[in-house]
Amino acid sequence: MFHRSRHTGGLLLLILFCAPLATAQHLPDGATDWYLKTSDGTNLYVAEFGAAAAPGDTVVVLHGGWGAEHSYLWPSIEPLADEYRFVLYDQRGSLRSPAPDSTVSLQRFVADLEALRRELGQDRLTIFAHSMGSRLAYTYLKRHPEHVRRLALAGPLVPTGAPTVDASPLRTTRADFVAWAKKREAAEVAEEGLNRDVLTDRENTARWRIGFASGNIYHIERWRQMRGGRAFYNGEIARLINRNTPDSLRANQFGTLQSSGVPVHVIVGDHDLVDFGLATWPTVAESLDNVKITRLEHAGHNAWIDQPGQFHDALRRALSTSGE
Repeated sequence: MFHRSRHTGGLLLLILFCAPLATAQHLPDGATDWYLKTSDGTNLYVAEFGAAAAPGDTVVVLHGGWGAEHSYLWPSIEPLADEYRFVLYDQRGSLRSPAPDSTVSLQRFVADLEALRRELGQDRLTIFAHSMGSRLAYTYLKRHPEHVRRLALAGPLVPTGAPTVDASPLRTTRADFVAWAKKREAAEVAEEGLNRDVLTDRENTARWRIGFASGNIYHIERWRQMRGGRAFYNGEIARLINRNTPDSLRANQFGTLQSSGVPVHVIVGDHDLVDFGLATWPTVAESLDNVKITRLEHAGHNAWIDQPGQFHDALRRALSTSGE
């Protein structure tokens, strides 16, 4: 996600959230939690919520990051809890799933997801992934295509290897995005009377949250609805994954989507940091017969805050197994 650096006071582009360990966890009514013990002894925190009438109605949720955690996604799925059983977990190294640095890699993340599939007794997974979670979804599909039923991707990163992607427009839109976010942040800070040199700690937290919201949602006046960041994000995880993951595992995600034939539904806002102005995703989706795209106007990276009704309708369609 888009996150304000506390050291420089500048705006940094991070694909999701911010650090240490916390043990408290608020769960919606009816939710349960447990730990999945992996083959290397790491305990992954898992939470389940909702109801499932058929195998395809169990949905595994992949949070963003790298290094975020799952709880910011509760509002994105709670309205669908009467129709689906959602299984969320903190990926290894994130908040409630501490792990040795040497074990944090994309190949381990894939192995963890496969272990979760077996524990759940699901032959094929329906996966809902947000932001950087899409990278894990692509890679799991590459390794285990026979175990994927469908992918629902919200604010996903453009797959590597897409032949239609030109780096120059992406650099331009990235610069446009940063300028847009900074301008909106300054305006909202002024609107809230927080553009003073001396602030209380509560006011400083509010100012930080406005900065956090500025890159993640279109309706910045809804900044109080933003979850995550700070103690809920460990930025070190991205560095560890880059260090411990072979480049070959991250290559040609476009080819993986193309060859799998698995139904993929992309939900992306027109002001999403992953593709600001939708310069890339629509063209990529048109190049893949198995990919559908829902474009949400006036919506950012956490589109369920900007357009909750439209987002939940799109997610419901993305998860539907009718006709199978």
